[in-house]
Order: sequence, then C-alpha cells, then structure tokens
Amino acid sequence: MKLLAAIAVAALSLPFGANAFAQTTSSGLTRADVMAQLQQAQAEGLVPTRNDDYPPSAATIARNREIYAIQHGTDRSGAMSAAATPAAQAESASN
Repeated sequence: MKLLAAIAVAALSLPFGANAFAQTTSSGLTRADVMAQLQQAQAEGLVPTRNDDYPPSAATIARNREIYAIQHGTDRSGAMSAAATPAAQAESASN
C-alpha cells in the first residue's frame, strides 16, 4: 500500500516539477537598452543624486545638466558645441 501511494505521489508531482524549471529568458530590456536609458537620464540631469534628494530637486537637475554638458562638450539642448565637434578640433589643429 505504501508503494502504491509513493508511486501515485511521484506520478502526480512530475508535471508540477517540470514547470518549475520552465522559465522564460526574455527579460524585456537588453543591456544596450538599459545603457541607453542610463545615458539619457544622465543627460537630463536625473542621475547622480544624493540619497536624501529623491526625487531630485530642480536645482539638482540643473546642476547635473551643466556638469553633463561640460563633461561631454554639449550645450544645454544636447547639441555638440562648435568647439567640441571633430571638424572644429581638426581645423584648430591644422592652424
């Protein structure tokens, strides 16, 4: 009787055990998507922020945008400044 109960439990548990390992591999976002979102957030001044300043204040966002523009050679609209373009750098090097 114990053998019959053990076989019944094993037979009924097999379909449930197979579903435990059937995980989908699609996570929704790729690494490239996440990196693009992070770069966009940095350009918009949303990161980095202090832990006690969440969500970031308008002053923090403005400061972060200025820092990003200085580091990446862009003006506030996100366009590259004339001095930071490769053509302008090549022209100044040839003079």
